[in-house]
Amino acid sequence: MKILQKKAKLGIFGHHRIHPTTEETGGEDSENTKEQIGTSYVEHHLTIAEIANVHTNSYIDPECPEKSDGLSTVEARRRLADGGKNIIPKRKSQNDIGLFLKQFLHKFWILLLAAAFISLLTYTVNIFHRHLGSLNLYCSIILIAVVIVMSFISYRQEKETISVAKDFNTLLPEKATVIRDCEEKLIACEELVVGDIVVISSGNRIPADLRILKTNGLMIESSAITGNKMIEEYISDPVDRSVNVYNSKNVAFKGSYCVEGDGIGVVIRTGNYTTLSLLTDYQKSVPTSKSRLHQDLDDFVNFITILAVGMALFFFIIGCIISGFEKILYYFVLGFLVIVVANVPQGLPAVVMSQLAIISRRMAKKNVFIKKPDTIDKLGAATVICTDKKASLTQNSMKVTRLWYNKKEYSTPSEAEQNILNKSGSKISYEKSFIDLLCVMSVCNKAQFEHPSEAFTRVSTKMMLEQKSKNQNAKLTKKFTIITQSGRLSVKEPTEELKGMEEGCKADEWCVAKKGSSKKKKNNLIGMSLEVALLRYVETVTSVEAVRLRFPKLFEIPFNSVRRWQLVISRCQAKPQSADALELLEGLETDKVINVVMMKGAPEEILTKCSHYVLHDELKEIDEDFRNECKV
Repeated sequence: MKILQKKAKLGIFGHHRIHPTTEETGGEDSENTKEQIGTSYVEHHLTIAEIANVHTNSYIDPECPEKSDGLSTVEARRRLADGGKNIIPKRKSQNDIGLFLKQFLHKFWILLLAAAFISLLTYTVNIFHRHLGSLNLYCSIILIAVVIVMSFISYRQEKETISVAKDFNTLLPEKATVIRDCEEKLIACEELVVGDIVVISSGNRIPADLRILKTNGLMIESSAITGNKMIEEYISDPVDRSVNVYNSKNVAFKGSYCVEGDGIGVVIRTGNYTTLSLLTDYQKSVPTSKSRLHQDLDDFVNFITILAVGMALFFFIIGCIISGFEKILYYFVLGFLVIVVANVPQGLPAVVMSQLAIISRRMAKKNVFIKKPDTIDKLGAATVICTDKKASLTQNSMKVTRLWYNKKEYSTPSEAEQNILNKSGSKISYEKSFIDLLCVMSVCNKAQFEHPSEAFTRVSTKMMLEQKSKNQNAKLTKKFTIITQSGRLSVKEPTEELKGMEEGCKADEWCVAKKGSSKKKKNNLIGMSLEVALLRYVETVTSVEAVRLRFPKLFEIPFNSVRRWQLVISRCQAKPQSADALELLEGLETDKVINVVMMKGAPEEILTKCSHYVLHDELKEIDEDFRNECKV
């Protein structure tokens, strides 16, 4: 049986859109569907050099992917216009009329409407037989009014839920860090295009299907795609042709979650062409689960319906037998319709919905958002709620307010106060412990400036390739006359290295001129909110980039929730001033370099890795009293 059919619908990037047929039923077919989707991927078999040849406009550096140029802004806009936004189409939202009419499909309301119809029918029969009495008419009008009012309350609650959910999406849009124009930029996930180079960080969702180019302890949880809840380590190496894309561990799918580490990947699928989008076609037929209260009400309605119809039918048959099957219509009205209406608890639905509405309003006053009223039953049945959040909506922004060093706590000045101190021009002397703290906050930190200064701008891979091509094709025509120490004249021709240096200088001059002519841009910080807060504070005291220039990174172990610490090994370009390094300088030769280890993390974890601490430029051994002071 053919489960899938491939449409010959090719975009400008050569991607097939796989559509399900009407024969798809789930179960084993869904597994075959996933395998069929996986066959459209070939990137996991390619090396990084081959990936670079495929995405030529991204100018990927195979040896050092983080130094890649990325797409230009013009090329990214062109691809966005041709390929569309990186979004998965959602189901059409119901209009207000459809949403209101949907509320009448509740079994309780159907039962009440049936009772109202029977009461109206009874009233009509009585009028036909000239039995005056408006009790059944009033009963039917009240039942219909109750159903309309309760349905309106339920409609209003669901409408407010939809509007609040839309506000949440606009308030917290998803962002992704990409490399474009030789710079790291923070853009909306929907603006990603094929060929974009994405920086993967711990704690972030994978914004599109990515081919991993470089990893640093990268751990990804992809249960939404593969169904495997195990957190697995991802690699950048290609795999054998016999391995499918789901087991390759070098392709990260959209919707997956980066649990630990970091990495760099190139976008290979976006929007409708991602695996997540293709699999959602098969999830639309899955019925939504009902709440416990909804199930109990449905069971109660079924029980009442069977009981009412059974009792009415029983008494109707007895009445017909006693009367000798005369006046059947009369006994049908009195012995069947009336008993059915009498067994329906007309006030129960109104009481239940009113109670739910009252509880929802009380919870709203306590800043608790109730999505559906019938879910309150689950909340009331819970005895313990485990959460790592305070259920408060924040701006995802943090700020350094206090520092602790030399066994003292210091309050940080506000940004305005710090600007006044900096503009005063007076020389401020800082303690060495404070300087060391600033160094660790700057270097042992993965946050980056959106527009780095000229000293930190990466060398363009595109320019390097162009210069290499020029050097190979250039003719060495210049000659230099050199006077030696003995006074002799020597004619020399330039070497390839000298010409490359000359061309490189011209390129650097062009880059500086280009940067000087550009307008000043707002330099935002990209990274986790905690690390961004640390850099913002350091920037109020000194230059973060100047500190990082003194300590270039050699090795790094990223932070994760298990280790609860981050480690960086850097080369010290200047003479260290910390107390622990002074002992090394005494017996160190002048031509030797010093590497520095910097750590940040949970205090209890850092203390287990250290044996001494610095107090007023003196090394002291860590004892139990010091550990207790750190805990306080």
